[in-house]
Amino acid sequence: CARAPAVKYLNAYTGTVLLRCRKDSHRLLLSALPFVRQLESRNQRYPCFLNTLHVGGTIRTCQKFLIQYNRRQLLMLLENCTNEEERRRIQKSLLSCSLTEEQSQSGDEEDDDATE
Repeated sequence: CARAPAVKYLNAYTGTVLLRCRKDSHRLLLSALPFVRQLESRNQRYPCFLNTLHVGGTIRTCQKFLIQYNRRQLLMLLENCTNEEERRRIQKSLLSCSLTEEQSQSGDEEDDDATE
């Protein structure tokens, strides 16, 4: 990749990363992701496994996909609730799954591909 891929979104709780790269090098990035076994930051190593969930033409389409993906995951959790408190928390999280105006404006870049 001539330009390094950029991390546009990282959620440690869900283990989701949104990567952005040039359109002409997205296939190279996709083929390299399964071989990443650890990430290093500040001399600490973190084991990981990267899997491609979606490839989109814009950051916004990837954000929309992530919202739907997270909503599906929450619905699966809701089905497996063991008590009413868990159920209430998950329902609250489901209601908060939306794309805000600030996220929408920053994701209107059309010329680059984004992968999660």
